[in-house]
Amino acid sequence: MSGGNSAPELGLELLGVEAEAFAATPTLNLRIGLRRLDGGPVQCVLLTTTVTIAAARREYGDAERERLTGVFGTPDMWERSLRGLTWARVGATVPTFRGETEATLSLPCGHDMQVAADRYLHALDDGDVPLDLTFNGTVFYPGEDGKLRTAQIPWHHEAAGVLPVQAWRDLMDRYYGGARWLRLDDACFGRLSAYRARRAHSSFDDTVDELLRQAEAAREGEEEWTV
Repeated sequence: MSGGNSAPELGLELLGVEAEAFAATPTLNLRIGLRRLDGGPVQCVLLTTTVTIAAARREYGDAERERLTGVFGTPDMWERSLRGLTWARVGATVPTFRGETEATLSLPCGHDMQVAADRYLHALDDGDVPLDLTFNGTVFYPGEDGKLRTAQIPWHHEAAGVLPVQAWRDLMDRYYGGARWLRLDDACFGRLSAYRARRAHSSFDDTVDELLRQAEAAREGEEEWTV
């Protein structure tokens, strides 16, 4: 227990992960429980949380392993390459409380396939996404003399939890439906657009589908040639 003017000890835990119903973009709410272990008052907490996907803590099906090659390499490399993926760093100001309280951290869910965490999430079929949370920040508290004091939250404060894959998919579908977004630079998009015009395709889906079928046919031909 802490007393006098010494810094209070805090306990932090992940209570749950829920989709935000009214955000302009896909957002998950991380419910964080905070408590001062000696039950005393806390003026406020400036809390920063690093959210990491603990990829090594779950099993993967064959189709998932194939889709994750672009993230971790081929499965024979996974013993070395299967590592945690930093998803985001989010912050919140926790107001005055005594004893214990609950705070909500807003975790934005991107749709950028250039980001490893987003590619990882898109590759999963079902099950849970294992999460590790690391906390730091500053706690403001009244000293025994009545003066406001501050202390740093050490990095050893951690919590673990899971996000159901279906909950993440439902959230993304609510905002994007069955569509997915791919970021291209201007030059690449210009070439793709010109190809679409030459082929008189009604949509970019048709254009990409044709190019993929051509590439797959060429690969099959190469494999037959080498057999």
